[in-house]
Amino acid sequence: MTDPPFFEGIYRKLVNTAAEQKESIHDDAQAQRLGFRGGFVPGSIVGTAALPAIVAAFGKEWMEGGWYSFTFVSPVYIDDEVHEVAGRTPDGIAIQVVDRSGRLCCNGRAGLGATIPWNPSEDGAHGAEGVLPEVSLGFEFLPHEFTPEPDLCQATVRSAGDTTPWYAGGSPWGGPIVPPEQLHVVALHLMREPRQPRPGRMEGIREPGMWAQHDLAIEGPLFQDRTYTVKERVADKGRSGRTIYLTYEFEVFDGARRVARGRHKAKWLAAPE
Repeated sequence: MTDPPFFEGIYRKLVNTAAEQKESIHDDAQAQRLGFRGGFVPGSIVGTAALPAIVAAFGKEWMEGGWYSFTFVSPVYIDDEVHEVAGRTPDGIAIQVVDRSGRLCCNGRAGLGATIPWNPSEDGAHGAEGVLPEVSLGFEFLPHEFTPEPDLCQATVRSAGDTTPWYAGGSPWGGPIVPPEQLHVVALHLMREPRQPRPGRMEGIREPGMWAQHDLAIEGPLFQDRTYTVKERVADKGRSGRTIYLTYEFEVFDGARRVARGRHKAKWLAAPE
């Protein structure tokens, strides 16, 4: 970020809310087997740590129609102290989550308008035909109803050190709202439900996977303790350097009205040939 920032959050340690997920990248032992110092703080927590900069830049208007794109560049560990830094850009703001040494952990951008921050015309253009052969682009999961629980929503913002009051009490729209990154958690959990069909065997990768990117376009605030429906599909797959990636796209509905649309990208080290 070259221009002077307009916003800098306080340094703080983030919580690894998924530390108990054995054999995941959040598990110390598994992450260390891959050569990392320890388990990763989940992307949903790192992304939430960046959100105060969006609120500072755009206020409540962003929750009524806004977008962001977060790329997870390097791990955040539980003993790292990180903060968010944001600067103005022609189309919105640029956001970074960095540690005290200046190491870039998350690189992001955000702006107003419920415009998707990805280009669907690029789907399948980066070696899709050569990776994950059993996973078909366009594969759809079953629609899933969910009700954001206040305890989980507030645990997310506490773990990220986000003190925005809208998530714990009253908000400009009435009751407490759902932190936007919570929607990525919902989309991830949908795929793990036993009743959901599986897109196919994951071949040619080295487990565990790591979340690489979160994108979201929000069309209005979502409220805790209200029931919504999420629909999800496989949108893209391909190869990037030594990694293989898979991108899921989801839409969230309040009855017949869409209130959010997002993507989350997972990546794995390619297995030796």
